[in-house]
Amino acid sequence: MKSRKSVKIICLVLAILMVLTLFTGIVVHLADARSLTDIDREIGEARSQINNLEGRRETIDDQLSELGDRLQELRVQEDAYLQEVAILQDQLQLLEERITLTEEQIAIYQQMILDKEQRLEEAIAREYEQFELYRLRIRTMEEQGHVSYIQILLGARSFGDLVARMHDAGEIMNADQRIAEALERYRVAVGAYKEELLSDREELEILIAQLEAEHAALEIERANLQRLIEEIEARIEANEIEFAALEEEKDRISVELAARSAEMTTLSAERQAAIAELERQAAAGGNPGGGGMGGEPARRGTGHFVWPSDFTTNVTSGFGPRARPGGFGSSNHRGIDIAAAGIYGTNILAAASGVVTFAGWNGGFGNVVMISHGNGYSTVYAHNSRNLVSNGQNVVQGQVIALVGSTGASTGPHIHFEIIRNGVHVNPMLYFT
Repeated sequence: MKSRKSVKIICLVLAILMVLTLFTGIVVHLADARSLTDIDREIGEARSQINNLEGRRETIDDQLSELGDRLQELRVQEDAYLQEVAILQDQLQLLEERITLTEEQIAIYQQMILDKEQRLEEAIAREYEQFELYRLRIRTMEEQGHVSYIQILLGARSFGDLVARMHDAGEIMNADQRIAEALERYRVAVGAYKEELLSDREELEILIAQLEAEHAALEIERANLQRLIEEIEARIEANEIEFAALEEEKDRISVELAARSAEMTTLSAERQAAIAELERQAAAGGNPGGGGMGGEPARRGTGHFVWPSDFTTNVTSGFGPRARPGGFGSSNHRGIDIAAAGIYGTNILAAASGVVTFAGWNGGFGNVVMISHGNGYSTVYAHNSRNLVSNGQNVVQGQVIALVGSTGASTGPHIHFEIIRNGVHVNPMLYFT
């Protein structure tokens, strides 16, 4: 049993290995079957992706630079506002200290006024008491009869008694007069001092009102500055978020560019291998551009040119005089037009190896590619929907250099193909059968 089981396992492993070997051979065959056209198309697509990514990265760099400048300006403005707030805070603190001192002064003046008022009341009370004493004395004198100053003197029993009586009466009168005058002066002085204190207190209250109004104005200014700072901080935060998002996108683009560059390296190596294979076939007498297309008869080059389309061999307008197509085309056709249904977007191939001398827009020709092949020969490919090569680029025979379009003065999608020999346009069909 174990032996049979082992045999089954071995057979299963061998079968899997055979399948894998077959699959690997198919994959290798498919890889070998990839044409230079396919590789160039992929290179063109990869190069277009790289150009787009690099353009996007440059745009992001510009946006990052602009955002960086904007953030710097906002931070400078924020610092200026913060400095103003700090100054206002110091001013508010000084005002609060002045208000506190003024309130303390008012409290002291109020206490002084209260003290003076109490002393005034005491003086008034003493004056009233003295007045009552005068009233009592007068009433006593009236009860005892009117006694004049002369009578008091005449009542003296001796000269010494007279002198004593005169002295006592004078002292009493002077004392009464002094008390009355002192009380009056004190009352007047206290009243004046009280009025002065009230005036000072009124001035202090006005000063406090002014300080409080200034304090309120500074508080409003500080609140406005604080609001501006909050707005700036919000803008800074929004710009920082946008900045981070752009940096993240830039990093992603850099990763994608690295991947596309690696792909370009791989495709370039594969292209070199394909070119080497084409050169080998050419050396062996083959014609890499002469296969049939869509059931149409193949056009073979009689010299070193290959047919510029791998989609169709159908010529819709020949070389030389013709009616102007659409009323705006040339009446002296210096090339041939190659077209067929569904041709739009298909490949345009380099008829021979050479150097691109022009790739761009050329008026009625739309997107044009011109290639110099040496020995006085050059070719032109016009009305392209998109050029896949650039000025100064080396191309090889059969390489995809553009895609069929209808740009410029064109009545429909086609390849306008020209061959120029020593500066003179010649009929391209002389080079094909």
